[in-house]
Amino acid sequence: MEKIRNILLIGNAGKGKSTLANVITGTNEFEENTNRIRGTEKPKSTEFEHEGIKYRIIDTVGIADSSKSTGEILSKLEDKTDIISEGLNQILFVTSGRFTQEEVEAFNLLSKAIFDDQVTDFTTIVCTNFAKFEDKETCEKDRKTFREATKGLSKQLADTMIIYVDNPPIEGRYRSIAEGSREESRKIVLTHLETCQKVYRPELLVKYSKMIDEFNLIINGSNEAIINVDFHLNNSINYLKEFVIQREEIIEKVEKQKEKLNEDMKQRFNTNTLGHAAMLGGNALAISGIWFPPVFIPGFIISTGGWLSVAGSDSVAIFKENEAYRLFEECLVNDKKKSKLLENSQVELKEAIGKFKEVRSRFEDSVYAEQNIDRKKIDVIKNVLKKILGEEMETGVSLKSDEKIEHSTGSKAVRAAVEAFCKLVPSPLSFYCIYRDHKEIDDRTSLKDMEKIIENWRKELEDLKGKEQQLNKEYEVISLCREEIAKLL
Repeated sequence: MEKIRNILLIGNAGKGKSTLANVITGTNEFEENTNRIRGTEKPKSTEFEHEGIKYRIIDTVGIADSSKSTGEILSKLEDKTDIISEGLNQILFVTSGRFTQEEVEAFNLLSKAIFDDQVTDFTTIVCTNFAKFEDKETCEKDRKTFREATKGLSKQLADTMIIYVDNPPIEGRYRSIAEGSREESRKIVLTHLETCQKVYRPELLVKYSKMIDEFNLIINGSNEAIINVDFHLNNSINYLKEFVIQREEIIEKVEKQKEKLNEDMKQRFNTNTLGHAAMLGGNALAISGIWFPPVFIPGFIISTGGWLSVAGSDSVAIFKENEAYRLFEECLVNDKKKSKLLENSQVELKEAIGKFKEVRSRFEDSVYAEQNIDRKKIDVIKNVLKKILGEEMETGVSLKSDEKIEHSTGSKAVRAAVEAFCKLVPSPLSFYCIYRDHKEIDDRTSLKDMEKIIENWRKELEDLKGKEQQLNKEYEVISLCREEIAKLL
């Protein structure tokens, strides 16, 4: 079974390409317009069958413009790349009246830019609006005149086959005459097309389909990558927002715990001060009992009372301190869990942005961009890549890893029990334990770790809020990029 024959119509605006397409196909699918400026706005194709042969007529727009670059010409054929890649059986260069200098230049450009030296073997010049198109002598005379006039301008053009037709608009009192003229013109063109069996596949047009497919993959890859970045960036913003709120709540909670623990330690300090005073006074009386026995028992009682006060104060303080640290450590654990989620979201976001580097590499190596096929599409991809990779989006969030809190209530309880007995018996060791215990309470050393972490968290909180604002700005950029890419799909 013979494949469909592809017929490409080219020519300047207002020369009658769309009218000829309707005449050949016997339809009104192509919009006829005599405006030399407007013309066909988009390439269009339709299929039909004549005497057992299937044809596909492809009406083009703007490819016979000598002011266009190769890329711009190819961009006009982009919507029909799948058809053109099959090959062309004939190219119909449509003109009316005398061939203009602009048309000569356009033909030469097409021959060099997207076709090759064989183009004349597959090209036919169709002169429309030729009133005596049925007069063979008149047509032949015009051919000779045309070839003589163009021989010095373009040998290829001078050697190209020429046929003549007349396709007047079907309207007014001459409607029937116009219909008859069109029908005869159709027979002339179709008779000629029946002989066009060979397929013309110029190298650039064969590659063109591959260019389009590759660039469409780049567009789709950019779209998938930007959707991925959009998703992970949105996740990062949400994680960061939740993290900031939780961090503020934790700071407030730890501050309250610290204040409560501070009050408890003040109370312990006051109780231990009185207890140590009683112990020292009682020990002094007990020692005096060696020389003055009546004061030994009162001294022992006072010393024991002070010891019980200090021991009780230490036990309660250790319990309260343990409870405060338990809550504090719970806050640390929750904060670290959230920190891990935030860090993971940053890693995923960085990987998503990294995929754009693969797209950029493919874009820079694409023949489509090199040939400058469609400036608009190329600029969109280039701008998106520049916005995302040009200044390397700063999305990372740096969090300090808090040092492990060294707090052991068990060891403190053992130390307090041992020291309690040391304090009971008057000796240099008991006086040292009382001095160190008093100094430790006065220094509030157990609050330093909380204060250090709160200070670090407050500093990080300001940075995190600034980072949240920055990520929101980046998200706006990504949203704009996504809209630009969506227009290309």
